[in-house]
Amino acid sequence: MKKYYIISIIAIIVFAILVITGITIYNNMEANKKISNRNEIINSTNEIKNNITSNSIELVTTISENEKVSPNCVFIFKVYYKKCEHIVVNKEIASEVMVNKAREDLESIYKDWNIVTFRNDEVLFYKEEEGICNEHYILKELEGCIAIYSLNEEDRETLKEKTAIITTYLPEEDVNRLKEGIRVDGRDKMNKALEDYE
Repeated sequence: MKKYYIISIIAIIVFAILVITGITIYNNMEANKKISNRNEIINSTNEIKNNITSNSIELVTTISENEKVSPNCVFIFKVYYKKCEHIVVNKEIASEVMVNKAREDLESIYKDWNIVTFRNDEVLFYKEEEGICNEHYILKELEGCIAIYSLNEEDRETLKEKTAIITTYLPEEDVNRLKEGIRVDGRDKMNKALEDYE
């Protein structure tokens, strides 16, 4: 019985050694293939350079300063409002009129903005404003539904939208809070609050 266990243990050890050896050999072969492929790419690149040089063709490298707005470029506008300390971000695809404009062109068009990042696929504009952003809301009950009011700097309410969320089926505590008004800062938080009542 002891011989059987010893033979089994030896067989397992031999099998493990064979598996590890096989994995090591395979990894080495893959590494050698990668090195070989890389060397082929380097050699073909060198051949191309030599052919270009021998045919006296001049290589011209592009300079990042000459980047221009591409047709699928995204304009990102970030505004920091000092009073409420919020940052509002708006994104839009560059209009056809803006395509092929250089950084200097955009600086003259968007004089009130600082261009933080300029790439052919993305331009980031930034500026600071003294007041508050337009993402301050108060949720209230209006004619049996939840209504969204926007707040200005003096906390004056303006009806923005009357939702289809009926207050009749909400818990009494929520209805009372809505009667007083639930203040929400930020569009995402406002949407989340509405989702909680749906």
